[in-house]
Amino acid sequence: MSDPAGTLNIQLERTSRGLACRIASTRPVTAADRFAGRAPAATAALLPLLYSICAKAQAFACVASLEGASGRLPAPAVVARRQRMVSIETIREHLWRILLDWPRLLGETPDRATMAKILSLVKELFRLSDSDGDLFRPGASSAALDRRGDARVLADLDDLLARQVFGAPPNRWLDEVRDGGSFDRWLGRVDTCAARLLRGLLDADEATLGQADVAGLPELRDADLIALIDAPEGADFLARPTWDGVARETSPFTRRAGCGLIRDLIDRHGRGLLSRLAAQLLEVALLLAEVRRERADEMPTPFLPPAPMMAGTGIGRADAARGLLVHLARVEREQVTKYRILAPTEWNFHPQGILAHSLAALPDAADDVLRRQAELLIMATDPCVAFDLTLSEPRA
Repeated sequence: MSDPAGTLNIQLERTSRGLACRIASTRPVTAADRFAGRAPAATAALLPLLYSICAKAQAFACVASLEGASGRLPAPAVVARRQRMVSIETIREHLWRILLDWPRLLGETPDRATMAKILSLVKELFRLSDSDGDLFRPGASSAALDRRGDARVLADLDDLLARQVFGAPPNRWLDEVRDGGSFDRWLGRVDTCAARLLRGLLDADEATLGQADVAGLPELRDADLIALIDAPEGADFLARPTWDGVARETSPFTRRAGCGLIRDLIDRHGRGLLSRLAAQLLEVALLLAEVRRERADEMPTPFLPPAPMMAGTGIGRADAARGLLVHLARVEREQVTKYRILAPTEWNFHPQGILAHSLAALPDAADDVLRRQAELLIMATDPCVAFDLTLSEPRA
């Protein structure tokens, strides 16, 4: 089977009215149709292998859509354990950016050694959370968690992040860094790569770069999602989704914009680069605090899929690292007849979406400066696929 990821082609053009941004995608948004004709269990097993970026989030949305289409209601403990694994995966994805991509944007060497240790720890957390490897199977039951081993691995992860990212244990960082003032003090006393990058944005007067007035995606009802995805023009919606006729944003920034620290940074620096990168950093610490809770009844109330809106049709949602991920499944006689995926990339990298507006808002500059600032904004929006960035002069 072909690679389902595709690429993004991002072009910045200088015009007499400023910068213009064009985004084109080769992502095959209806590629999930390949699951038609398969049994639900086979679909749940195969899909995360093919959609390997954020595979746990893909598995979460997949199994929820299949269980909904089949009329199954999973136990709350099962949903909580699945959500825990998605949270661990999101931590890993954010740290990949923070430890590998953020140093490159500073002209430094990516911290591959620390990232390798994190990958090993995350793999172990996955194993401890799903020792039998069937947690994302439709109708799965929740296995017992090795709490002693889990606590040990989380302690090792805390130690790594205290040294290499936060300059303090993540829980203590959450307690101490609550607003713009404490954030500034943290930047002044810590010398991790994350702190250097964010401090450098302030020092270079780049904290406000890329401000754009694109509203966040509201809570969508299952019935509305089914109607949009399942319509005759559903493939067009999957490729360039809009809500109420306009592009929307779904991202760590929209998830955390209501937190005290991010609200304060928005008040100080707007909805630009610094606030967006800080939201990714904050989410790492917040999700670690959630994951650290040992019992399912201490986890946030898990989302339980409602009864199907129509017989044989299910919607699954996951708060993936880059935003809301939605799967739609139709099942008849224990066979998938239709499968569709709506990924956050299509919202955030829409031709009129948040990245396009953010890049068009950049001030014109020399090519090297403009490229660096554009790459910062692309990393802050965080594509899950490869991208090409080109700069061009006005057409003759």
